[in-house]
Formats: sequence, C-alpha cells, structure tokens
Amino acid sequence: MELRQLRYFIRSAELLNFTEAANVLFISQSTLSQQIKQLEDELDILLFDRIGKRVRLTEAGYLFLEYARQSVLVAESGKELMEDLKGLKTGTLNIGATYGLSNLLTSTIVQFSKKHPEIKITVEFGTSEDLLEKLKYAKVDFILSFLQLPENDQFLSQSLFESSLSLIVHPSNPVSEKESISLKELELIPLALPAKGFNTRHFLDETFEKNKITPSVKVELNDINTLLQLVETGNWATILTVASVSDRQTLKIIPIKGINIIRKASITWLNGSYQKKAALVFSDMIRQQV
Repeated sequence: MELRQLRYFIRSAELLNFTEAANVLFISQSTLSQQIKQLEDELDILLFDRIGKRVRLTEAGYLFLEYARQSVLVAESGKELMEDLKGLKTGTLNIGATYGLSNLLTSTIVQFSKKHPEIKITVEFGTSEDLLEKLKYAKVDFILSFLQLPENDQFLSQSLFESSLSLIVHPSNPVSEKESISLKELELIPLALPAKGFNTRHFLDETFEKNKITPSVKVELNDINTLLQLVETGNWATILTVASVSDRQTLKIIPIKGINIIRKASITWLNGSYQKKAALVFSDMIRQQV
C-alpha cells in the first residue's frame, strides 16, 4: 500500500468520478483506475461500485476513507517536520481566512514575506464552515475567523482580539449623520449583508431574532469586497466588525447602541496535528499586529 494510492483513492472518493479525479491529479484515467484496482486487490475488497461511467463508495470504501486520510495526514506531518529543519528556507504555508479578516491577513503576509521570501503562501477565503472542513482534512494549516469554538478533540482555537459589530455607511448615506443607532432603527435602513452561511450573518440573525427585530435586508452577497463597494455608493448600509473596514477610509462607522455586539477573532488549528514552524511564526506575527 503506497501513499500515492491513498491520495488517488481519497480524491476519487471526494469527486466520485474517475475522469475528474485523474484530471485533478494530473494523471491518466487508466493509471488512476489501475492504482485503485491494485489497492483493492491488496485489501481484498472493493472500495468502489462501478456502475457504467459512474462510481460510488462501497461500505468498505466509506470506512477506509477516514483511515486513508489519517495516514496521508501523518505522512504530510513528517514531511513538514523535515522541511522545518531546513530553517524556513523552503515549503508552503496554507492559510484559510474569512473575508472579514483580510486586512489583518494582508499586512501580515507582507511582513512575513519580507523575512521569509522562500516560503510560498497560499490563501483560501471562505465561510467559517467551509474553512473548518478544509482544516479537518489538513488542506490548510490554520484558519483565521470569528468562530468561537469551545475546546474539543478536533479543533483548538486561540483568541486574537475582539471587534464590535457596527453599522457601516458612506458619508453620502443620510444615516451617516447619526453618531449612534439603535437596533430598532435598523428596520428602516436598507441593508446589504453577508449571505447566509457566513458566521457573522448567523450571529446577526440570532441577535435580530432574540430582540424581535426585522431588518430591512435588500441585498445579500457572499463577497465582502463587493458588499463594501455597494455600501460606498451610499445606497445601502451594512453591519460588519470594525476590523473588517479598518482600511476603508471612505466609510463611516456608527455604533449600534442598546446591545453590546462583540465578535472575537481567533486562529484555529487542527488539534493534535503537527504545527509547522512557518505557521507558528506567521501566527506570532498576527498577534503582534492586534
């Protein structure tokens, strides 16, 4: 049984399409099928049902998938340990981040790259839930988000800073004249908010429901940059953390009174996995900036 075969099996199990898996892995479909067949022969059990051009996992395939992922994860941890011994002269740092922390991330990348130019950095933006799934399978080294996870066996979250949720408007918006605003007044203001699925939106919806508030949500987007561009037209306001708009000098921050809406930014690791040196250095730089 080879790590290569396990990687082929994992990607095939995720896509349930040998053609697509082969393309992603940059190998021929015949090579992929051959390697999967050799793995099944060694295990003496079928991992996939082949139904015409379609495939699906057998019961054995479902059970074996988690063990295959763990095996690859352990092997990758060993590889990363060896790379760390080279003194941050090579390797890749894979970061997951929610859009609301892009400002903090950008400034830290600039600082890190100046000190360690040999390290390649890849960044994946997404919702907290999507990023946790990637972290679970070690597709990112850590994630930066506003998740507030309790201690558990799977993830380890460390607090970075707190940031209040506020109303964000452009000076051309009539609301910009206010120095503060109540939750009730939000029912009268056209809002553009992060789409459902974003952790901040979930937090807001819970706050609205708890206080029996029906906000006037006119636009929902899954891209924070576009959301802020709409706010800059003056036609809509939004509700985000102050940290999310720290570099937007054109926008005004209006506190929401009557309730203390605080989000806690955190860095989250896969509990029990090897934390590569580059990730630890990067996380230290983040803490120095907040």
